[in-house]
Amino acid sequence: MQRFVLPPLVLALALLTGCAHQSYPELPADVAAQHTDGRVPADPAAQVIDQNATALAANVSSVAEREAQLAPVPQEVVPPPPDPAALPAADARRLEILLGDRRFEYYEDDRLVWSGKISAGAPEHPTPAGEFRVTAKNINKRSGSYTNYFNWPTPMPYAIQFKGPYWVHEGYVPNEHASHGCVRLRHDDARFVYARMQVGDSVKVVR
Repeated sequence: MQRFVLPPLVLALALLTGCAHQSYPELPADVAAQHTDGRVPADPAAQVIDQNATALAANVSSVAEREAQLAPVPQEVVPPPPDPAALPAADARRLEILLGDRRFEYYEDDRLVWSGKISAGAPEHPTPAGEFRVTAKNINKRSGSYTNYFNWPTPMPYAIQFKGPYWVHEGYVPNEHASHGCVRLRHDDARFVYARMQVGDSVKVVR
């Protein structure tokens, strides 16, 4: 069998433009059909991608291309967040995104419960600052604006919407802001915040 080897930069872009480091649910057939010329591959890993991989990589945004050049950053959260189900109910919940510190702080009833690293919008795609409310949640969201290397909608698991197309969600968190405007959290942090936050809760983004 002929083997296809992706150039290192292309492989890096394929991983990073996928947004996060966890495995995701299978792409629904109706969505996949819109992004694969109507064909849903049985095994995407074995699929012949495109012989002109370098040309495809050139179409990736400058944000993703720059991120692919960064040194890898460990994504494990140590120590891990508390068990969301073990915490008592709260009357008020608030998520603060501190862009300058590249951190989030999560409060319940004005008590700091958890904090961690983030990566928000790159300079050319800044994350909006202000006071917002959670307008929607989607545990298996995929982007409506950006695709990964395989031209599939970019995964955005544990997604919490706070302003129009801007979401807090699981994603790769390097040591700088590197998204298209959304706020990325590492897997364990995103899962914890998603489990506790509710529609209508406060989200404050501070420069």
